[in-house]
Amino acid sequence: MAVGLSLAGLAGAIVLNEGVAVVSSDAVVNARVAIVRAPIDGLLSLQPRSIGERVLAGQPLGALRDERADEARLLDLGHTASALETDIQRVRGQMVSLAASREALAKRTDGYREARVRQLRSRIEEQQSLLSGAKAQMVMSAAELRRAEELRDRGVQSIAVLDRAQAAQEVNAQTIRGANARLEALRIELEAAAAGMFLGDSYNDTPYSSQRAQELDLRLAEMRTELDGHAQRLTRIREQIAVEQQRVARLRDAFLTSPVDGPIWEAPAGSGEYARKGQDLLRLLDCSTVVVTASVSESDYNRLKVGDPARFRLSGTSRSFDGQVIRLAGSGAATVYQNLAIAPGPDHLKRFDVAVAVPDLLKDAEVGCSVGRTGKMVFSGTPRQLLQGLGSWLGLS
Repeated sequence: MAVGLSLAGLAGAIVLNEGVAVVSSDAVVNARVAIVRAPIDGLLSLQPRSIGERVLAGQPLGALRDERADEARLLDLGHTASALETDIQRVRGQMVSLAASREALAKRTDGYREARVRQLRSRIEEQQSLLSGAKAQMVMSAAELRRAEELRDRGVQSIAVLDRAQAAQEVNAQTIRGANARLEALRIELEAAAAGMFLGDSYNDTPYSSQRAQELDLRLAEMRTELDGHAQRLTRIREQIAVEQQRVARLRDAFLTSPVDGPIWEAPAGSGEYARKGQDLLRLLDCSTVVVTASVSESDYNRLKVGDPARFRLSGTSRSFDGQVIRLAGSGAATVYQNLAIAPGPDHLKRFDVAVAVPDLLKDAEVGCSVGRTGKMVFSGTPRQLLQGLGSWLGLS
């Protein structure tokens, strides 16, 4: 029995000396701060909201407007577009004028062709009449030749008269052949004229009006190519203008929205102030990141590990919440608080920092996102730790 009492006393001493249950009395509810910064330089206009007012993610908070946004590139593109539009109108006007001239020349060419066709038809009729006369003359000369031959055979006609009759017959035959050839030439000219080609000894195959019309056709083709080039370039310039307008709009106007669900924590800038790009405008609590931060002594810190259970009790109440160690930052852990709402005090930094996740805090409607509230954090020991402490005290481990 004496041995049992001794062991009980030893165990009590271990509990007192080793402190199986680690307690921190400076626990604070904390959360990450989401900062809304100015995306551009400009005059700030914030919607009227009070500190602590809760906003939702994506909810409008205000706007920035910079009247001095750089529009030089946009102005240059606008001038280029205006110049191209002027060139397009000029080319179109010239094309209309040339098309009118081309139409007038086409009418002249058509008139010339029609007149030439009528002329050739008249000449063909004339040549046909001449051919008919030559054929009639041929008939007469043939009859005279026959009479001269008959008279010569009787000895009544001299040889000279017969020779003249034969010569007249040959001349008439050649006249008919020449008339047929001229008639065929006129018919060829008529067919060519009907097809738009004009044959002759004193001119080429195309009248001046037709040549001029062809020149205008070439010029119109060149101007259509030029017009297409201007139109394509104008399309590209307008696309660049649209992109530049969007860029200038982004530089001139910026709309601020809440990045998180949570209350407004700080408002470093106010409506009517001129903000610089990157300047902090609003700070909001991200309630989804609520943790409890605490500090412990070095000996207690070295007994803790990530994943250990803990229990947090809010000051001024009897309510407590289960938690779990998620970070052991150690001594002088000022850097881990840079993005948190509550900064550590000097005494806290002299001790060893511990962060605990307490999920039930957010689930509690009364407590909720109670950043800044203090309480006590108890890191519970285990039977295994108790036995290890006892063995260490007895020199068994």
